[in-house]
Amino acid sequence: MCGIAGFLDFEKKDQSKNPEQVLSTMLDSIRHRGPDDRGSERISNANGPTLHLGHQRFSIIDLSPRGHQPMPNESKTLWISTNSEIYNFRELREKLSPSFRFNSQSDTEVLLKSYEHWGLNCLEMIRGMFAFAIWDAKIQSLILVRDRLGIKPLYYLPLKNKFLFASEVRALLASGLSDTKINHSGLYHFLSFGHLKSPNTLIGNIQELQPGYYLIIDRHGNIDRKRYWNPCQSIASTNSHQTDPKTSIDQLLKEAVQYRQVSDVPIGAFLSGGIDSSAIVSHMTNTLDEPISTISIGFKEKEFNESEYSAEISRLYKTQHKLITLEEEQLLEALPGAINSMDQPTIDGINTYIISRAAKEAGLKVVLSGLGGDELFGGYPSFSLVSQLQQKKKLLDLFPNFLTKFGTNLLKKTMPSDQSDKLEHWLEGKLSGPHEYFLIRALYCENQVCDLFVDQDITKKEIINYYELTNKLLNDLKINGDFTLVSYLEITHYLQNMLLRDTDMMSMSIPLEVRVPFMDHKLVEYMFSLPEKHKKLTDTPKSLLVDSLKTPLPDSVINRKKMGFTLPFELWMRGKLKSEIESVLLTPINLFSELISQKAVENIWKQFLDGRTSWSRPWALYVLKSWIDKNLK
Repeated sequence: MCGIAGFLDFEKKDQSKNPEQVLSTMLDSIRHRGPDDRGSERISNANGPTLHLGHQRFSIIDLSPRGHQPMPNESKTLWISTNSEIYNFRELREKLSPSFRFNSQSDTEVLLKSYEHWGLNCLEMIRGMFAFAIWDAKIQSLILVRDRLGIKPLYYLPLKNKFLFASEVRALLASGLSDTKINHSGLYHFLSFGHLKSPNTLIGNIQELQPGYYLIIDRHGNIDRKRYWNPCQSIASTNSHQTDPKTSIDQLLKEAVQYRQVSDVPIGAFLSGGIDSSAIVSHMTNTLDEPISTISIGFKEKEFNESEYSAEISRLYKTQHKLITLEEEQLLEALPGAINSMDQPTIDGINTYIISRAAKEAGLKVVLSGLGGDELFGGYPSFSLVSQLQQKKKLLDLFPNFLTKFGTNLLKKTMPSDQSDKLEHWLEGKLSGPHEYFLIRALYCENQVCDLFVDQDITKKEIINYYELTNKLLNDLKINGDFTLVSYLEITHYLQNMLLRDTDMMSMSIPLEVRVPFMDHKLVEYMFSLPEKHKKLTDTPKSLLVDSLKTPLPDSVINRKKMGFTLPFELWMRGKLKSEIESVLLTPINLFSELISQKAVENIWKQFLDGRTSWSRPWALYVLKSWIDKNLK
């Protein structure tokens, strides 16, 4: 994994800034992503723009200088800078060998020659995680590509005379060419869900390239944006699924894990002791001759502590296990580094920062993670709750509106809470689109977000109605079945916009490379093409996955209460973390206070202390305020 940055300069004589210095500053800001090597190139074109292309290298495959980037083809008509792992690069290399001579053992060279041979059709053949930039001199165009599921990030900034791109938002800010105006749509979605919704960022003119898309920027600055993959394209598959699904899942997951063990550096796994991480470790140990290294986090607080389960799996598969027992003091020590690592504000990710640090200290450069298992195999409460709420809504529609409203008002008065607010919102139909899902995932309901803004009409003026857009998309995709619908929403909403993004920015700040076998696109396509009858929820959590494993997991692991990979924030924010939170929340800063009411912020904090709202609401405001103060001064 690496960091990439660069820009197209359409001005022939730009005296405003030194272009080489701009690129150098951008690369400095993302050096953490690739401390092993740096490269930069100025690529001039007689009748076109000048490209300034840079790269920070984190060496994983082919550690030699021959893997240096930016990398040209032999004729120097193509240049590439990539943040990628192409897991099937050896197979592709074999196909390309009759037509090309290779100068390295790197997957980057294979990717470049794949494009040279097949053009953008090479995307159909690539199996991996990637975000890359290719300059094609023959068509005088810059091509930006992001992997199918959004595992690796890529951002861009279109300006009048320049087009900038980078692995992180901070690099575009470091260029000095971006304004710092806050994107109101981005802010709205962050307050609603605790993360930014792609393609929005918190900065008005900076956009994220969405998963499964590519951009072509021609010599005149025209931008052509196209989607080359989506997880639902396989729904209409002609696959008859004659093979037992459990057999197919076992084979696909085994293959996905094997591919992600390709590395020239030490490799291990995150192990929570849940079904997903245990399944990954199971497949790893079945394909490796030596014990693997596993890392987990534990807590003194029993309701959050999973260490007994991770220890049980470690014993079962004879792993070299390292347990980090995290306490409040350690969180406070790690918090400045974690906040600093947030390329975009998020309410999640600190857990990944801490466990990534531990993995690095254990000598690892690459780990496998169980991310994506819940989204594919129905591990979240949302899979059952959406259907339940839809059924209850049909029943409640039989009652007069005044009775429903009376009951809701009574509940709000007697039991004021986040849940009663959500109940009112849901019953009154204030969310459009597949609102049951979004209501489950929401931090703040629509009216509550509006209450946080100084200008409460701002959402009506400038907010893109994400729910309506999503609803239209779902209608266009013609998804049948609640399980597949929720799976799609969990992947494209929660997983891509929070979990995968947070995992990348927190792990790469160390740096550590995290690979996610469950997000192998072959496995994802198979699960989306699988008829709904095979995916019905049972008493056994994620039964399709559990039953597919050749080595059975212990019943204690399968049937235990799901905890989720989170910290005891509810307790700690009332303890030693309290003073840190208050020092930020109760101190006004101009750029934040211009948009968000300080009075509303203080009220949210009081509600939390009084036990009337969850920890995630004041925590979201703490993170947001800290991020703005650090990055947008």
